[in-house]
Amino acid sequence: MTQDVVKHCSLWVVFSFFYLSGLQMAVIMSIDGQPQPTIWKTLFYTFLYNALIGHLITKYEKLWPFLASIVISLFGVVGFGVYFDDKLAGYSNELIIGLVLSLPFATFLVKQLKSKSLENNA
Repeated sequence: MTQDVVKHCSLWVVFSFFYLSGLQMAVIMSIDGQPQPTIWKTLFYTFLYNALIGHLITKYEKLWPFLASIVISLFGVVGFGVYFDDKLAGYSNELIIGLVLSLPFATFLVKQLKSKSLENNA
């Protein structure tokens, strides 16, 4: 089991690098699309992007989708976005924290919606 977790985490870390490039574009577009940008609207628009990513995570990761979203979010935003690449380093700490928490929350909601939908169809 430990070997499976390490193997999956390695794939998630690689995916988190690509997640960061899409998230960075979503943040830039959400800020540029607002006449007077606020942190709440920016988090809302990026949450929609994270809901799409959460859908992909729950679709392809069958064993630990919530753990996958946590690893992808932490490595993508904090690891690659702030420390290694400095792509998100210029943003406020509140926005960074919101971005880190957004993907696991979106994945949780998508997972719940999918399970509710399966219950209703059965």
